[in-house]
Amino acid sequence: MSKRIGRKADWCAGLLATSLLLVPMVPALAQPDSATTAEREKVLFDCDIGSDIDDAYALALLLASPEIELVGITVGHARTADRAPLALRMLWEAGLQYIPVHVGRETALVVTRDGTPHEQFSEAPYNRQFHWARGFDELKPQARPAAEFIVDTLNAAPGEITLLTVGPVTNIGDALELDPDVLTKAKRVVSMYGSIRSGYDGGDAQREWNVLADAASSKLFDAGVQAGGTDVVYIPLDVTDHVRLDAERRLHLHMRGTPLTDAVTALYSLWRNEERSQTTPRLFDAVAVGYLLWPDLFGLEHGRVTVDERSMTLFERGGEPTSTVALEIDDAAFIERLVLRFLEQNLSR
Repeated sequence: MSKRIGRKADWCAGLLATSLLLVPMVPALAQPDSATTAEREKVLFDCDIGSDIDDAYALALLLASPEIELVGITVGHARTADRAPLALRMLWEAGLQYIPVHVGRETALVVTRDGTPHEQFSEAPYNRQFHWARGFDELKPQARPAAEFIVDTLNAAPGEITLLTVGPVTNIGDALELDPDVLTKAKRVVSMYGSIRSGYDGGDAQREWNVLADAASSKLFDAGVQAGGTDVVYIPLDVTDHVRLDAERRLHLHMRGTPLTDAVTALYSLWRNEERSQTTPRLFDAVAVGYLLWPDLFGLEHGRVTVDERSMTLFERGGEPTSTVALEIDDAAFIERLVLRFLEQNLSR
């Protein structure tokens, strides 16, 4: 999800302020055992892989987790055609090429609340991570647009599939325009989204990237939540910004040498090359996956979450419609469990 901390987040948010899941270890092409599938949580994963590095760690954690049945991946926001090959190649390297990938529409880097490109942030860059899958053609994305796939998938199995969103909610907004009740068909919606009591670098609450980057879609998402009938869990900056993967653990993953750890290591290297002021990745989106796997690590509160005209997320404790908000996390335990999950998997073609 591109929370886009550091230079990118400060650059976008600052200037705007001044202007206004281990699927089983099976052979390639094999399908999961039906008995095992019945016990796993079905997840539809919506992401913007290729901007910040946390999407890659999040997708890898989903793939490495036997508790998760990943029913599909949708990519959205900005250069969507360049995002899909990243997800496809990771699936290919892990031997999980039967998981479908659907592509959303392209957008500006920042979209305003009225749906128009922000004049200073209309052009989305070609991120360095895109090079990892450039020319990869062993797998192709599905022809059906992401929003249609979301609507059809949730309507086909109401109450059975968790919708996990970790990027700007472009595809979710488009799905809501197709079916205003689509969120109510999900078992629950878990979103890396917002800033409640703290923001980037531990500062005050501020406009979080996934809310800000496509404000028009965030407005639609907020309206869908306010309509009620949806179990929504917000995983905001309060529990994601300070969760970081240190150099020693990155070295462990690099030395492990499986196709999956090699993939995240390669993508980290490209991200590191691009984000020159940063070396330690913040695991925003992987934390959202962690909530599905290890909810015991989180401190939760319940109340109403809304998005205001400035793309701030506001929380009214005890308000309705009631959502769940994660405001505390045992980040050390989360990192331990994440790294162990990566080290113990043997996914390959």
